[in-house]
Amino acid sequence: MLNTLLGRRHVLSFACCAIFGSAARAGDSDPLATALGARWQQRYAGKPGGLTLLALTPKGPFFATTLEGVTAGSHFRGASTTKTFTAAAIMLLDQRGLLNIDDALTATIPGRNEPYLPDTPAFAVPNKSLITIRQLLGHRAGVFDLANQEVPATKPVPYAGMRYVDWRVAQDAHHSFTKDELIGVLATIQMSNDKPGASYHYSDTHYTILGEIVERVSGKPLDQFKASELLTPNGLKDTHFVVDGRESTLPAPSIEAFALEQGKITAADDYNYSYDPGSGNIFTTPADLSHWIRSLVRGEAGVSPHQVARMCDVAADSQYGLGLSRKMAGSFDLGFGHNGGAPGFLTSLAYNPANDMGFVLVSSLIDFDDLRGQLGWMDEVAADALQQIMKA
Repeated sequence: MLNTLLGRRHVLSFACCAIFGSAARAGDSDPLATALGARWQQRYAGKPGGLTLLALTPKGPFFATTLEGVTAGSHFRGASTTKTFTAAAIMLLDQRGLLNIDDALTATIPGRNEPYLPDTPAFAVPNKSLITIRQLLGHRAGVFDLANQEVPATKPVPYAGMRYVDWRVAQDAHHSFTKDELIGVLATIQMSNDKPGASYHYSDTHYTILGEIVERVSGKPLDQFKASELLTPNGLKDTHFVVDGRESTLPAPSIEAFALEQGKITAADDYNYSYDPGSGNIFTTPADLSHWIRSLVRGEAGVSPHQVARMCDVAADSQYGLGLSRKMAGSFDLGFGHNGGAPGFLTSLAYNPANDMGFVLVSSLIDFDDLRGQLGWMDEVAADALQQIMKA
């Protein structure tokens, strides 16, 4: 469907992360926007939301959207693309000799007489002495996922039979989640998915623990460390991480968001986004996020090329490395990046150093009824777009 895609170049200054002044939109003369619109109609005809694509290529940046008024500077929830920043923070501290990713959580922080996690009941993570920082980065520590797994009904806690985050929000819609709180719940329920190192099991709580480690090693709150060490040096002025549960709406300008679940569509513009500290609490823009993944994978974001190579060393059974995954669409190599899903948005993000092409593709309708299918479809859309840009 994208065989006529040619793309329209816009000027984007990555030095200061300038925003595109106008958007190519489906129905305009731009073939890229028209092609995105056709793909959207094939899958989600009659439903709200749409696609927004920013591709960075040797020919320059290409931007298109199916949505009225959306630009490369429009904010959205990047969800688990947050993990690329948390992983980068860990690798930066390892690079500086302030931690060792092969240390266990009970080991002492280099040069200090204290462990990565306190030796107290509140931090009694199951199998803590066997879990390494590397295993947390690669989702191989077996940590129970407090954001996505229900606590067994047999547990003597008030949130038994529920996901902890859902239970807490039901008590207080604007509750501000903390890493200490979530790790404390993990210590209380004493649940795990597998023995450390035994298998790959994606869990947001892996990255909650990593965020705690960043704070304890650096002496700074996680969001502040990321801001000073990753956002500001890379000119990401329109990106931040939500820690206050009252900050439930996106900053302007933003993309209107929707969710499809059990055949019902709901607006998703107001949502407590503090529930996933370290794992999925990013507000960002296509301009910022595409610049970030390109700089990170190229070894130009502050994390050294050696460290980035370690991040991109993916396991055969998961295609997941240390905060970065290998993304393929059929036989087309999209490169290294991360997906992200939160109420209102699904994001596909990657950069391939072999052809110097990167992209962020955002759907402002998340399809909880077929999330896996939607993710695969989005990667196909991105691959078609990149291939046709290459041919243009």
